[in-house]
Amino acid sequence: MPIVPVNVARVSQYLKSFTLLNTVQSSNLNLFRIQNQLATGLKFQAPSQDPRSASQALRLDRRLDTIKQVEQNLNTVNATMRSGESAMQDTLDMMIEANTLALQTAGDTASPDERAALATIVDSLIESLVSVGNRTHLGSYLFSGHVTSAPPFELNSQGVRFNGDNGRREAIIDTDYSQDFFTISGQEFFNAVSAGVRGTVDLDPALTTSTRLVDLRGANADGIRMGRIEVSDGSTTSTIDLTNADTIGDVIDRLNDEMPPTLQATFTANAINISPTVVGPLNVTVFDVAGGTTAVDLGIAMTTPAPAILGADLDPILTNRTRIDDLVGGAGLSLTSAIRLRVGEQTADINLSSAETIEDVLNRINQSGIGVEAKISDDGKSIDIFNRVSGPALSIEELGGNTAQLLGIRSSIPTTPLSELNEGRGLDSVDGDDIRITTSNGTVIDIDLDAIDLDNGTIQDLLDLLNTAGGGAITARLADIGSGIELIDNTGGGGLQLERLNVSPALDSLGFQSGTFAGGVVGDDIHPLRVDSPFTALLDLREALQADDTRAIGFAAERLQDVMPVMQRIQGQLASKARAMLDREERLTSEKTATEIMQSDVRDVDLAEAIVRFQQQQIALQANLSTSSQVLRLNLFDFLQ
Repeated sequence: MPIVPVNVARVSQYLKSFTLLNTVQSSNLNLFRIQNQLATGLKFQAPSQDPRSASQALRLDRRLDTIKQVEQNLNTVNATMRSGESAMQDTLDMMIEANTLALQTAGDTASPDERAALATIVDSLIESLVSVGNRTHLGSYLFSGHVTSAPPFELNSQGVRFNGDNGRREAIIDTDYSQDFFTISGQEFFNAVSAGVRGTVDLDPALTTSTRLVDLRGANADGIRMGRIEVSDGSTTSTIDLTNADTIGDVIDRLNDEMPPTLQATFTANAINISPTVVGPLNVTVFDVAGGTTAVDLGIAMTTPAPAILGADLDPILTNRTRIDDLVGGAGLSLTSAIRLRVGEQTADINLSSAETIEDVLNRINQSGIGVEAKISDDGKSIDIFNRVSGPALSIEELGGNTAQLLGIRSSIPTTPLSELNEGRGLDSVDGDDIRITTSNGTVIDIDLDAIDLDNGTIQDLLDLLNTAGGGAITARLADIGSGIELIDNTGGGGLQLERLNVSPALDSLGFQSGTFAGGVVGDDIHPLRVDSPFTALLDLREALQADDTRAIGFAAERLQDVMPVMQRIQGQLASKARAMLDREERLTSEKTATEIMQSDVRDVDLAEAIVRFQQQQIALQANLSTSSQVLRLNLFDFLQ
């Protein structure tokens, strides 16, 4: 509140006027600024008025913007998780209802008509379960993974097909920009994709000049870390920088360009070698520089002088670009015959004879249109094939050749454990003989499956048992066309007869039916792959009720009881996540309030203090004006000075 003194002796009239004018203008400007503060509620209108406070206010503004965006994310996340929890609970309620129904009808108390009537209830449960699986929130499907624009579950005549993926949707859920998931895929909660026909053959691709270093497990199965190495022939040492090498070809070229001229680098199907180019012994060593691991990872490290270096196996992994001719250590595979994919009643014959790369193989299987998915295994050694249709079983069969076996994707192979057959139930037997085989010339062969170890044996043990018992009259083998066991009558072209003995279920568990068959018989696949999902359990239960099959009803009840605990566990995980998200939302609200208070302290004006300053400025202005009227009152003496 300045009041500038101007009545100073021997000061010119002009200086007095100028000083008074500045004082009045300053008072008016201060009044204007305070009026703006009172009108807007802000301490400053431009950063130049208070640079320090403006900088703090900008930081707080950015913080509040982040908090508000995260708050919106959390609102969406929590609403989505509530919808997901509700859908999961509805699913479990239906599963409990189906389990109760199965237990009620598994015994002898229910009549065939009652079971047939209850099948319609199960049919309704299947449709309701598909509807829950296709439930949406804010226009996105809850259980479709990342494929949020299309229904994840499709009910058709074969079963329930899953069209989503195993992705989890994520969002930024904290001001430190950390992310977390807030959805569970139907592949996880409903277990909508089978465990997979796991590849049984290491396809072992060979090294080529175009093999990328990132596609190598390395000599220590820990990848390749590129850096500098030192290579010496005993008299000359070269330091070689491999940092920017991308392929095996790059490594070989750089080694040959920069190593001593007495050495050369080559590669075999799985390793890099360094050998002399001159006659006579050399003392070859290879070291890593500055604590690197490049030489070790490439399998060529040699600290003790040697005449040459034979590198360690770099173990290339399969990629989409891997050529069929480069498989099996460079020997290649001859995929001359087709394979058959069978999902229930649907089949697809896949001709792989013109396939050039692994990608060609995967694409032709994935484009079969019957609900199967092929991909490279997680360890990069083989091909896995998955069934995406709940209900029917997936079988991978030969069509007169051995393509499926070469690729390691045939459903049944000689080393398949007997305990895995028939969906993990193994082979059924009774005390005494289980099966009678009568050939066309009257040879009778009685088989007791207990003669082999049903818990630890393999399909090959079973085939050996049948062939030994047959004494040459029959041949038991895995079928060339199909994927089951084939029995061939070697005694003539008449009829091969199969019978059950002692009311044993063994014949059924081997994939055969009793009867007479000309020349031989091929059984059903006894190692099919089914999706272990609630849909499969309900479809099995419906079929068993319609067929009045109490044994099958019991199997369906077992499947229901097996899948429910897994679903309950996943529901519990989502519920725990939802609770954590709610706590996070509450904490964020407190943080938002604290930030707004800090922002107000920095930016907002104190109205009481501003009003007092406004009054002070008014008094100062009035004083300056009054003083001016007195000081600037002129007389004759003013002109005489």
